[in-house]
Amino acid sequence: MNNHPAEVLLELSAALIEAMGSPGEDALIVGRHLVEAQLAGHDSHGLIRLPQYHAHVLEGKVKPGARVEIIRETPTTALLDGHYTWGQVTAMQAIELGISKAEENGIAALSLRNCYHVGRVGVYPLAAAERGFIAQVHCNGHGVCRVAPWGGTEPRLATNPIAIAIPTRAEPLLVDITTSVVAEGKVRVSRNAGRKIPEGWVLDSDGRPTTNPADLYEGGTLLPLGGREGHKGYGLSIVVDLLGGALSGAGCGTMTEKVGNGLFIQLTDPSCFCEREEFLDQVDRFTEYLKSSPLKEGVDDILLPGEPEQRTAARRRKQGIDIDDGTWGQLIELAGTLGVEMPGGG
Repeated sequence: MNNHPAEVLLELSAALIEAMGSPGEDALIVGRHLVEAQLAGHDSHGLIRLPQYHAHVLEGKVKPGARVEIIRETPTTALLDGHYTWGQVTAMQAIELGISKAEENGIAALSLRNCYHVGRVGVYPLAAAERGFIAQVHCNGHGVCRVAPWGGTEPRLATNPIAIAIPTRAEPLLVDITTSVVAEGKVRVSRNAGRKIPEGWVLDSDGRPTTNPADLYEGGTLLPLGGREGHKGYGLSIVVDLLGGALSGAGCGTMTEKVGNGLFIQLTDPSCFCEREEFLDQVDRFTEYLKSSPLKEGVDDILLPGEPEQRTAARRRKQGIDIDDGTWGQLIELAGTLGVEMPGGG
């Protein structure tokens, strides 16, 4: 296991992205996103993605340095075309545009197409909630599918996450979930670390439950969110595909060969409906009400959505971030290819 401070990993990530042909400012946005995901405990959306990103640059699936374009716009809406620059760059530009529109008009809705992988989706509504807005993001994946429709055996859907953030007087509440039982990247992390996965995540190519993460990449499928009630996750996934992919024109499933994300973003200023302080008071009272519940045996306290990530980030900022040997080896190889120096010489 390799342990490094967040600042060191940010410098490495940004250097690798810049060496792939990106402007320095864009490389810093992507690098910061990857490290913040790692800090929050979402290693599936952290530095493990860099070798994949490089492969996609070589294949022309991502175009470093391309500029985001506004295709359609009204005072409260916009359709953005990322032209396949880094998805983190496209999505952050959309959030900033949405915030400016919501500041002026109270609400905003934005749609993104031709958008490369945006990474951890929760980052974007969180950025808006930190500035006082209720925000939600529906993010479809297209071009690559890992999830079979409920009752099916062949992938037709991506993991299609939903993220919603609500401002508070402290850290925002953040619900950030895939509509599959788990993010594909968590299976990738287990594969790189040589660990088995829990039963109930993946079916192999014959439709049988498996604990071998490699089976997902050999014709297997992820299960939809919900276990025995997986029709619920399946239904949510369809909604995300249509809002993120059909509305933007990005496409749904493998009906399009282009690999990327289609996003639908909504921002709301709470003061459109009540006084801001009144809203925050209600949030405070409700969270206190939830936390006042008697605890089950073995439970220390009731956590709110987003609190586990906040605690993990605080711990990792102090103790450093662990990178498994398999992923670190891939980063060493990538750095050698791109001529980037590794921390401590590798």
